Amino acid sequence: MLGFCACDKGKQSLVGDYSYKLSGELALTDSAGTVTYQLFHRNGQMNVLKDKYQKDRYIITMNEMNGGCYTATATRKGDSLVLAPHEFTTHLVTLSSLPFPAQEESSSIVYRVRAEGGGVLNDGMLLLTETWSGSQSGAPQVLLSGQKMTIIAEKN
Repeated sequence: MLGFCACDKGKQSLVGDYSYKLSGELALTDSAGTVTYQLFHRNGQMNVLKDKYQKDRYIITMNEMNGGCYTATATRKGDSLVLAPHEFTTHLVTLSSLPFPAQEESSSIVYRVRAEGGGVLNDGMLLLTETWSGSQSGAPQVLLSGQKMTIIAEKN
């Protein structure tokens, strides 16, 4: 009698469609000083594709609900991911009257952002942490920085 046995935990599948939520804290700096804001939670659809040209590299697209979309690449090492630095444009909404309730008067300011970071895949959940840096479009002296920009994505 001949028998074979193989013990292989196997890699969790990263490829697929996810729903995500993004949150974090932003600091805006200009000649008057620095102001810190909590980013309003953003959510949307994330798609992770295997890069057919490079082993262990993935293409991540994020399509924000009622917002923009951007693409990043990541390298996988086990269940950990390292995001390659990537750039995107985002609109930050500022309210003309605080505290809440918010008045109808609000404006959107465009920022060009460079992001990098990494994360981990755990039982169908993708947990990413990014660091953001950038400046306001048309006013490069207004700087943006974001620490611990957290993305929690759950596989659909």
